[in-house]
Amino acid sequence: MNQFFSWDRWRLLTGKHWSENRKKYLLSLTAMAGLLTIWFVFVLFANGYLFINDGIQAGAYFFGLVLVGSLYASQLFAELASKSKGTNYLSLPASHAEKLACNIFFGLVCFSICYTTIFYLVDFTMVKITNEIAYERWLQKHETGDVFKEQMLINIFIMPNRPVDEPNLFNYFLLGFVAIQAAFMLGSIYFPKYSFIKTVISLLLLFFLIMAFMKGLHDILPAGNFYKNLISYNFYSPQPDANGRIVELPNWAGIILSALAWYAPAPLLWLITYFRLKEKEI
Repeated sequence: MNQFFSWDRWRLLTGKHWSENRKKYLLSLTAMAGLLTIWFVFVLFANGYLFINDGIQAGAYFFGLVLVGSLYASQLFAELASKSKGTNYLSLPASHAEKLACNIFFGLVCFSICYTTIFYLVDFTMVKITNEIAYERWLQKHETGDVFKEQMLINIFIMPNRPVDEPNLFNYFLLGFVAIQAAFMLGSIYFPKYSFIKTVISLLLLFFLIMAFMKGLHDILPAGNFYKNLISYNFYSPQPDANGRIVELPNWAGIILSALAWYAPAPLLWLITYFRLKEKEI
């Protein structure tokens, strides 16, 4: 039998994980539905019973997805915070790759599907309620010739009001969410206690380091600015009225760098998580 990864062992591991955590997960789903409902009710009152528009719906979905998903991911290796539970977890007859895949399955795939399902159940109900309230008000105040336009349910997979030639921002939000989820999963191993808070601090420090690097890179380059993106640079001309000179990397280099920036972080973090789990000691 393959010692690195076996589908049979992984299936048994996911079954064990579900049987031990299903009550907690079901309660968490109920809590998510309650929090989303409370948020939409608050917005409804704050807006004076106006529509829950596309922006409010999209903001609620993505903010909740990242926040709740990060909290959940920071608890995926919570057993390692306890000596007894951590010892039992590490001694399970499953490979480290299978344990990591199990947590990715529940923490990313299952969570995203369940959260999206709950969001749409709550969102559909709240949009229907606000449409009925708005329609009653419209009947009282409308003028002849007016047509009532109800608020539609947002399609979070296609961002609203997006020009045809513009990229779909949902794809970037999704890739960013997967990377953040992977970072908090890694943080749950590095920081057994107060994992969420310590991971947030670490990500903020990393962000400031990147900003400092970009500022330092800009300072050591000749006078100018990045043009369109980070692979093209516009050198200012010393002559006041002369045109500057643009230096740009080949298009293929830009494609590779862009692909690495968007697609590489999550797999890289999962790989680090695997090796960190492999060398973990209680």
